[in-house]
Amino acid sequence: MIHIQDEQKEFFDKEGYLVLSDVYPQQYITLVMEEYERIRVHLLQNKSILQNRDKPLFSLYPRLRDYHKKNSIVADAIFKTHLFDLMAEIIGEEPLLISTSYYFKSPDTPGLPMHQDNYAFGVTPGTTYAAWISLDGSDHENGGLTFIKGSQKMKLIQPKTKTNSVREYFSDAGQKVEIDDPDQIINVQTKPGDIVIFNGRIIHGSTKNESSYRFRRSLIGHFTGASVERLALNFNWLYNRYGEKVRRRLNKNTKITEKYGTVFSIKQAHYFEDWR
Repeated sequence: MIHIQDEQKEFFDKEGYLVLSDVYPQQYITLVMEEYERIRVHLLQNKSILQNRDKPLFSLYPRLRDYHKKNSIVADAIFKTHLFDLMAEIIGEEPLLISTSYYFKSPDTPGLPMHQDNYAFGVTPGTTYAAWISLDGSDHENGGLTFIKGSQKMKLIQPKTKTNSVREYFSDAGQKVEIDDPDQIINVQTKPGDIVIFNGRIIHGSTKNESSYRFRRSLIGHFTGASVERLALNFNWLYNRYGEKVRRRLNKNTKITEKYGTVFSIKQAHYFEDWR
């Protein structure tokens, strides 16, 4: 079983992220990718996925959200591996799973703007912790992760978004944190089976997939510590390591709602409309 070594924990605490190599075998990678492809084909068949002529490839490979709630293979990939043990060592207490997302990241898929996860998640006290499982190799060309090292020590930053549109305000672009010095940005490369763990306050994003044919598939789990009292996203649908549902209170005063409406504006913005 893999454990977080002392020097790895020190690196994580200092830099805000950590790459763990060769955590998952090829058998796991193949199982997860095949299951999500099966899910995608089913969504195509029932017309939940429709091609957009302006985004012909991207529209056929949308982000898939929270299938751990309704798919046993995805649930096993999260709950019946040592992921919770690793996250417990990072967080310092028993973890709770907030959400999962699957990215196909097909060629020509835009990158995610630099942002802080807990800006929208609204975890208090504490923050979120992400476990990003690399299923394909990732690098700068095909949409790899980017970080501002050490930025997890900063407070949550209010983006400089100027808009009267609730949809735009809560969008990926609306949550963008401006970076004054691009030289601060660190590009992370991964191999299939690696995990990137990062703090919910670290400023991070990803590059556009500029490759001609390479996908950058990944499965990400967002966690927090069991001592959390309130949060905005999935507050009523947290899970412990045994796959049991756990509830916490709704955080109505998240950072993302300081300038625009209430926490219920997130639903009005239809942020997850393009997710499946």
